[in-house]
Amino acid sequence: MGRKGDDSCRLLDSTTSSDDGLDAFDSSSLERHSPHAPDEETADYSDTSSMTEYKDLSVYHQRSSMKKRFKSSWLALNRVCFCVTLFIFLLLAYTLGLSTSVRKTKFGVSNREHDSPDWVKPEGFKIVALIFYGRPRYVSILDCYLKRNLAINGGYLDEVHWMANTDNQHDLDYLDTLVNTTDSYKAFHLKHLGFQSIWEHAVDNNTLYIKIDDDMIYIHEDAIPRLVQSRIAHPSAFNIAANIVNSPLTNWFHARTGAVLPYLPEPFPPQNHTSQDPTWRASSLPFYSTPVDLTYDFGDLRDGHPLPSIGEPGGPPYKGHRWLPLPSSPQNLQKTPIAHSAYDAFGLAWTSWAIAAQQHYSLLSNIETNHMHKYQFGDSDGMWDMQYDRYNLNFVAIWGRDVRVNLPIKDDEQELTSDLPRLLGRPLLIDTRAVVSHFSFGPQKEGMRETDLLSRYEALAEEKVCLGKRVRSYCENGVDCI
Repeated sequence: MGRKGDDSCRLLDSTTSSDDGLDAFDSSSLERHSPHAPDEETADYSDTSSMTEYKDLSVYHQRSSMKKRFKSSWLALNRVCFCVTLFIFLLLAYTLGLSTSVRKTKFGVSNREHDSPDWVKPEGFKIVALIFYGRPRYVSILDCYLKRNLAINGGYLDEVHWMANTDNQHDLDYLDTLVNTTDSYKAFHLKHLGFQSIWEHAVDNNTLYIKIDDDMIYIHEDAIPRLVQSRIAHPSAFNIAANIVNSPLTNWFHARTGAVLPYLPEPFPPQNHTSQDPTWRASSLPFYSTPVDLTYDFGDLRDGHPLPSIGEPGGPPYKGHRWLPLPSSPQNLQKTPIAHSAYDAFGLAWTSWAIAAQQHYSLLSNIETNHMHKYQFGDSDGMWDMQYDRYNLNFVAIWGRDVRVNLPIKDDEQELTSDLPRLLGRPLLIDTRAVVSHFSFGPQKEGMRETDLLSRYEALAEEKVCLGKRVRSYCENGVDCI
């Protein structure tokens, strides 16, 4: 009996030492193994001490079972609460993430990332875009990018001032319609047509003006915020310019940072060719298959002659033609127009439509493949000091007080980018992270209009910037607005 009692006590001790042990035994098993549990047939209930001990064990077992059930219920409740909390957290994170990437505006839906702390609009001064206006087809594209950057839509621009440099009534009618689309747009009719007159309207001391040409057909979503932030971060600079695609100076760098890719004009139109409504994506283009000469033939363009006719060496191969990629390699790049660009404000890259077209096709490819970092050069912050060299004034941020004290301005590009910075010891800086695209200079215009590039930029704007708006509607009415 003693040995059996010892074994039973050890078993009871092990079962009462934890809740898991109690679960392994029900009351009947406890009765069978307990030395104190009375047998129903032979129990002597006159032994009150034995009966009391048995009742105590039953109460203990009941309480333990209740405790275990309570603990199980509590754990289950905790799991439910945890799952609900996790779901709410993930839902909030997704909602917040979506709000920073897609924003609904009055003119559609556009991708934005300006909600990050770095892009909080600075206070204490006004930011005005100053547009040199005269060509509606370009403006129908630019309009989308400007509206995306309006302060009322979460951007930086408080107002956009359209400086009408035209006496064409169709163009003026289009401008009247345009300024009625938002209270942030204002039209100004210049007394004297020309570049000089617009600066007389940019003289408010506490306003930062961003002068933009009307043929800027792409503005990276970070470009305007970066220009403004760089203008604040570099107060000693005279002005801050954007990194322009199709500039005879910055394209020299782009060709050496890997941003410009090997492209050549397609020599013959493909079957069922149409230049209407092409996709903007360069990945849809076939590779150039015609045998390539050692270098691109510019024809007489090198000597300053007018653009060669369609089909002649140096001229467009056919109307509405496209450019096709070559396999990317340094050797192939040397066979393309960009190989002949130079760091020269009035060099071949200023006159050649072919150098311009190659840069534009390269940009569309880099946008599609998300390789915009290839355009960055300069210091660790992407800033480049022009060292008083002349630079294009297509997209530049300048304080009104710096304009006011230097009026009158005659040759604005020479004075504002080179002469005045040198005189004042305040250089022009390029923020190479602020990438924008300029369609063409005057000598490039005729050749560029024979490409399909403007339609590609229109398709890009319609898809990525101003969903729901067809930017080509005005020029489809038979009006020549290039």
